[in-house]
This record gives sequence, C-alpha cells and structure tokens, in this order.
Amino acid sequence: MNTTYDLIVIGTGVAGSTVATKAQKEGLEVAIVDERSFGGTCPQRGCDPKKVMTGISAIYDDAKRVRGQGINGNLMLSWTDLKEFTKSFTDPIPEATEKKFRDQGIHTFHGQASFTDPHTLQIGEENITARHFVIATGAKPADLPIEGAEHLVTSDQFFELYQLPDRILFVGGGYISFEFAHLAARLGKKVIIVHRGRYVLEGYDYEMANKLAEHTKDLGVDIHNDTEVTKITKLDNGYKIDVKKFNHSHELKADMVVHGAGRSPNLEGLRLDEAGIEYSKKGVRVNDNHQSVSQPHIYAAGDCSDSGLPALTPTAGEEAGRLLDHMLHGKNQEPFRKAVPSVVFTYPKLASVGLTQRQAKDQEIPYETSSKSITEYFTYKRTKEPGAYVKLILKPYTEEILGAHFISSKADHLVNVFTLAIEHGLTKSDLKRVLWAYPTAESDIPSFF
Repeated sequence: MNTTYDLIVIGTGVAGSTVATKAQKEGLEVAIVDERSFGGTCPQRGCDPKKVMTGISAIYDDAKRVRGQGINGNLMLSWTDLKEFTKSFTDPIPEATEKKFRDQGIHTFHGQASFTDPHTLQIGEENITARHFVIATGAKPADLPIEGAEHLVTSDQFFELYQLPDRILFVGGGYISFEFAHLAARLGKKVIIVHRGRYVLEGYDYEMANKLAEHTKDLGVDIHNDTEVTKITKLDNGYKIDVKKFNHSHELKADMVVHGAGRSPNLEGLRLDEAGIEYSKKGVRVNDNHQSVSQPHIYAAGDCSDSGLPALTPTAGEEAGRLLDHMLHGKNQEPFRKAVPSVVFTYPKLASVGLTQRQAKDQEIPYETSSKSITEYFTYKRTKEPGAYVKLILKPYTEEILGAHFISSKADHLVNVFTLAIEHGLTKSDLKRVLWAYPTAESDIPSFF
C-alpha cells in the first residue's frame, strides 16, 4: 500500500504537533508518525513531570523551613506518592494526543519511520509519500564513551523507577543532573555529581552557576568538577565507578548511576542518507526557514535540528511556527534574534536570559554588572529562603538590559519579566518607573539596580 499526503510529520512532540495541527487547519492532508507513545518528551518524560516532582519537593522544602512559624508536625516526602501523582499528568497524554489528531482529521501512524527516497517513508510494511516532510523527532540521551555505559539509567527511565536507592551518582553536571539531585537529596538519598568540565551548568553565568552549586552542596550533594568517569562496574551490591581527576584515578560507589551528561539529536533509524538529507552531530542541517539545506521540501524543527537555537520547548514551538510561515506562505525568515529564557528547576531555581558576563566579554560588548544578595528582602525573608541572588548585565550609558540572572524561588517569574524587557529594549529606568503590585517578587525589581 502506498498513500500520498501533502505533509508527513515525524514526531509528535511540541514541534511536530504544532506543525501538524496548523497545517491541517490550512487545508493540507497531513499524516503524523511516532516510534514512541504520542505526545513527545516534554509532557511525558521531561518538562512537565519534572516540574510536578520538583514543585512538590519545593513545597516540602518551604514547609520544613517555616516549621514552628505556623506549620507544625512531621513532614515526609514520599517518592512513591510523588510518582503516582506525576503519573496522573503523564498517563493520559498519549491517548489524548492521538485522539486530538484523529478528531482533526490527521492520519496517525505508529512505528519507526525510515526514508527510502526523498519523498517516501517506510513504516513497517507500509510506504507513505508526501510533497513535504517535517522531521521533529527530538533528542535522546547522548552516547557516552564509558566502559560499562550500559549500566547507566537514563533521564527517561528515572521517571519510571518504582523506588530510589540510597546512593545515586549522576554523570554530568548539567540541568538534568542538578534537578534530579535536588529531588533525590530532599528524599534523603546520598547524591554525587561527577562533571568532567571545570564549571557545572555550562552555558549559565559562571558566578550564578557556582552559587547554585554551593546551595546544592548545602543539601548534602557531593560535586566533583574536572572529573571524568572512565568505567562503571556492576557489583553484587551496587556499582563501582572509576573516575580520573588531574591524571589521578579514584573509585566511587553507588547503588545507581544516572546519565545526566546531555542529549543528542534522535535521528537513528530515519536513514537520512537515503533521502540525501545533510546532518551533523547537532542535527539536520537547516537554513533560517528551517529547511534542509540539501532537500528544500524537507524541514526540521526542535531538538533534532541544527538550527543554532537552544534545545528548549519554547524554541521548538517557535521553529515550528517559522517553518510553517515558509512552507505555507512562502515567507522567508530572518535570522532568529529573540531573547530566550531558560530555567533550572532546582530549589532555589536558577533562571537566565540574554548575555552572561563571559559572553559579553568574549563578544567585546561594552557592559557593566549589577549584582547583589536579595535574601534579606521581605519576599524571601518571610519564608526563610536562603541564597536569593540577582545579577544584571547592563549596557553603559543607555542602561539597556543585556542579560538577567536569578537564583531564588521566584526566578522563573522574574526571568520572564526581564525577557520582555530585553525583547523590547527596555532600560533600568523603564523598569524602575513601573508601579509593581506590592508585596510581590516583581515589586523588588527597582531595588535590584
């Protein structure tokens, strides 16, 4: 059987779903396929379940800090209960997603999609063809050159664990490791993070990342920088992890070893070479319209595209909209220049938008910094929150906001305000003139400068 469509979308996450639903509404005959359960990573194995879990652990942390100031009694954070509550959000996703597609008239396929030529996909025994394709297959845990890597538990698998062991080691010092480490530490587990680089949370402002690392250590998490995992050996009672630091070898022990060392484009099995699709280690090579540079009728969006944009849910949706403007309306896209906020959902949270101090320096952009502890502000003092901190990067003379970085329970809200400020070229004076509702985290903004 060979069926032809106007558009075939590979992947049902944010980018794929956005493209499929909007294209169908524009009158295209659309099919969508996924090798995994419909809905993608974010609502099932990523952002949403993570936010549920870390959000509950944050409530727990708040309650512990103010015990005796209105809250009394014993408090306990339960992994089993937390997991069951999280499943109430994730379990309905596949069926609801597929029903939405079918109700809209989008044809759905399950299985591994593989190109046989530039216009044909094979799914099992069936071939389907199309005028246009969108590859939106997301990312997967990166392959690590470690002997014994088969013993690693991936971030996807972490959510499915029925219980957490007492000793957990995370390989990699990125946001995945830090978020899970905070959760595990608050559950009373002994946690170790091993990071091969000099600085954890690479990509974030160094000063802020180091401050969050100190908070993380205060939770009891042991962090090893400049340390490379060379071998993982399964023992009768856990694992032996061989590491090397400054050419010295050491051994660490854990009951579970978790892969938190980054993700890579999920392109295996697509047989891109059969369709003449150029790709790199970062994904399908695309232009500003998110078209394949070698096959213009094929587009790619989200974590599987080499677009140069951060691998985040909002940027995946943005890429989907940009490619649709080109595919459906022939609108050529300008290079992407929007401010992109990002948040590490530890507790306290780390949030960032715009330039870091190092980026401004490396790009020889004139800047000045304004940074301070805000722990004694009423917003944080009333709940005994430790370590709240703000760092702003400003353009001299004009005082335009170039970058904004926060550590606090309100960091995710504050970063959105400053994303808006950067997007519209607002200055320090503009933000100080606003009448903010009081007492709120936003009403603190004038005193940040």
